[in-house]
Amino acid sequence: MSVNAETNVRIAPCTLDALRRIMAQRGTSRDETVRQLLAEHVTAQEQKHPEDRLTHISTVLRYPPPPRWRGDARKDVPLRVRAPHGMLERARAVSLRLPGQHPRAYRDYQGRMLTDAVTTAIARNERFDDDFLTGLLPLLRHGAALGLWRLTVAATSTGPEKAWLVEAEAVRAALYLSNVPLTPDRKHVLRVAEILERDEAWHAGDRFRQATGLARGYLTGPDARHWEQVLYDQDEAFNEMYQDRLQADDSDDRRRRRQNRITSYDFTGRGGTAVWRAQRRVDLEHFEEWLVKRTKGDPAAGVMEEPASPGWLLRTPPTWLAHASARAAGQPPEPFSAWAANGRLLAFPYLGRQAFWPLLTKGLEWQPVPGFEPMAAAAATLRPEQVLGFIEALLIDWNHTFVEEPSLRIALDLPADKARRFGFITTKEQHRIMAEARAITLENMDRFIDRVADTGASEIYLQKLKEARGNAREFHRLTLKYNEHKRPTFGVARATWRWPGRTVAAELVAGAPPDLLQWLATAAHQRSTLLLEQGMQAAWHRAFDQYGFRM
Repeated sequence: MSVNAETNVRIAPCTLDALRRIMAQRGTSRDETVRQLLAEHVTAQEQKHPEDRLTHISTVLRYPPPPRWRGDARKDVPLRVRAPHGMLERARAVSLRLPGQHPRAYRDYQGRMLTDAVTTAIARNERFDDDFLTGLLPLLRHGAALGLWRLTVAATSTGPEKAWLVEAEAVRAALYLSNVPLTPDRKHVLRVAEILERDEAWHAGDRFRQATGLARGYLTGPDARHWEQVLYDQDEAFNEMYQDRLQADDSDDRRRRRQNRITSYDFTGRGGTAVWRAQRRVDLEHFEEWLVKRTKGDPAAGVMEEPASPGWLLRTPPTWLAHASARAAGQPPEPFSAWAANGRLLAFPYLGRQAFWPLLTKGLEWQPVPGFEPMAAAAATLRPEQVLGFIEALLIDWNHTFVEEPSLRIALDLPADKARRFGFITTKEQHRIMAEARAITLENMDRFIDRVADTGASEIYLQKLKEARGNAREFHRLTLKYNEHKRPTFGVARATWRWPGRTVAAELVAGAPPDLLQWLATAAHQRSTLLLEQGMQAAWHRAFDQYGFRM
């Protein structure tokens, strides 16, 4: 007997009304009706090509929209879903996910795959609408939905996105006219643009409002089915529509905003970070290819260049290799999956199959790297798509000397207490590091007090700050109470020691103890993740510097 999992989705009130009508027709409870509808819908969807699967227009337009401000009334209603866990996963797998959406993400970027499955399942059995949905084609194929989204992206592209997309169109046009082989740089442009269009995108209420306007133009009236086909085919007619929106000159709109001093939100930063994410994905594709295809005689080092990566040098032990599984029918099972399951190596997705790392070769046989288990344990809680980034962190040379230093500080700092525990420093050195950190924190406190005094802080507030001087937690809490528009920056200095090693992988080769290996692997991944976040933040600021709206 299967056990039902319980979750909630939020749907439009008219969708819930349609569900009630289906319940009355079938004479079943709400839970049972939802289970039946999902089972029927999933079975039908799984038999279709992904582009031919159905979605409801409300998913594409993110309707009802989430509250704009905290405390605003919601326009949707909750619906409890009780169904076998496997059924819920299958429902999510056949549902629409727009480029840039993820199951776990900030609200604008959060995919609503189960909501789409429930809503579409209800719509396939009972039509519903309200003031917003009336007239819109209710069900469309995923291919058409993604076509509508591509038009939306073209119409709302910011400067950083448009620069890549327009350049990619120029490359395609030149390729069509001359059929000259693509250079590596042009291949890079095309791949970044492809990912930007089909996998990465920024999301905001304004973009969904633009999608709504396009939907009302194409997916209403007697020609709605025709335009759904055009959006699905994405051929010449679609390309003209796409180019019209991508190449549209927005200088008149900018001039009007400047003349009228309109300061509506500028999404240039989101566009810049979307481009950064697309570039980063291309970088990871190159790293993945290098990792899987290199042999013992190939170079064991390479630089992940800026701006989409921090510019760090990756260095692998020369004998460590990766293997991409490609077992054909009738061949004996490979041992790699079992080794990964037992924590002796790592598995990561590669071109629709699995690749395994690190491995050694002995003649024609593969074998795991001895002693790798502590590092694999550090990755035990990662999702499959995170493993490649973890491998990258193990190969970062944290003390490489660059001819030109990267913009971010590439270093692995250990907390002073950990450095002493692992025997890198003495107790005396630990106390010195802690004293230096405390002195810097006190200087930061004094600087904060002086600056808020200059901006008109009250005597009572200043006195509280002075009383909390020396208590970092209490002082930081007080800083957050100051007017955020006037608030100076304040930071607590950490007592850290720079690890002098090169790569974490090299520590295993050198015979480091297991507890140190596991700790270093975890710390390297955390630090590399932070550096990547800082790199994306830098891309946000660069986008505004180069393309941002100016009065």
